[in-house]
Amino acid sequence: MLSLAMIISYPQIDSTNRVAKELAAEGKPSGTVVVAASQLAGRGQYGRSFNSPVGGLYFSLLLEPVIPIEKLPLITLATGLACRNVLHQSFNLQPLIKWPNDIYLGGKKTAGILCENISLPHSPSNMTQVIIGVGINVNNKKEDFAAEIQPIITTLFEHLQVTVDLESLLTLLLQAITTNVTRLLDESQLLLEEWQQYDLLFNKPVVHATEALTIHGFGKGISPQGLYVIQDEHGVELRVIGGQLRPQG
Repeated sequence: MLSLAMIISYPQIDSTNRVAKELAAEGKPSGTVVVAASQLAGRGQYGRSFNSPVGGLYFSLLLEPVIPIEKLPLITLATGLACRNVLHQSFNLQPLIKWPNDIYLGGKKTAGILCENISLPHSPSNMTQVIIGVGINVNNKKEDFAAEIQPIITTLFEHLQVTVDLESLLTLLLQAITTNVTRLLDESQLLLEEWQQYDLLFNKPVVHATEALTIHGFGKGISPQGLYVIQDEHGVELRVIGGQLRPQG
């Protein structure tokens, strides 16, 4: 398992990923963790904003994983599976994962993941470092969030009706994430098979949209490379990366 070096906590910052990048540039070691009680400018996939009110768990983990460069895109999937498993094992919940980076409970989003690769000249062997950003709606209430997203999000508190200890949850998540990232070296296919068991969109009507093209079809799971497979309206299987994948309707 990869070791953790230090945890740096803030009551409020703009983005834990941004601060983690700065710390990486300063030479902070792999295993450094940035945690914030709230974020003013949390970011999701493709630059979208991520609401981060007090009560959630928002953190970024700086890692220098010893895995082939072609497996770096799988870190998002490994992180999602780790978060899903911790929520299940700790609270007996049944989360599902929406490719590539969201965790859902009861059909509504409860967590998001944003992984970013960075290359730094001072890094040993010029290895690529990865910032793994995670935001989970934990002790929040729906009214803590912007009105326009309240219908599509949920929180752990909504399901558990008890307050969760954020420090303990953070410890469990960091252990699970670092374990799964390490597994990518020799067990990547096994990990993807496990991920597939919790695919929110499998055999469901989906829409995949990019600036140039919109595809309607059915979710067919992930490829060995971590791309998502969609069977379009003509029965043709397409593998997508990037863009926005969502349930249809």
